Amino acid sequence: MGTSIRIKPVQPTVIKDKAIVEQIIKEIRRRPTEAQLAEMEAQDERLMKMFKR
Repeated sequence: MGTSIRIKPVQPTVIKDKAIVEQIIKEIRRRPTEAQLAEMEAQDERLMKMFKR
């Protein structure tokens, strides 16, 4: 009756290369283009249609 689920802890990743860290930060801060925003909106609409079924 009582099934237990064990969740494994996730170890943080240590990145020592400064160039990789800078590139990751740039990717996070980069704003999406108009085309990307339109695609995200279309994906959102498709997802909402799937939930309504």
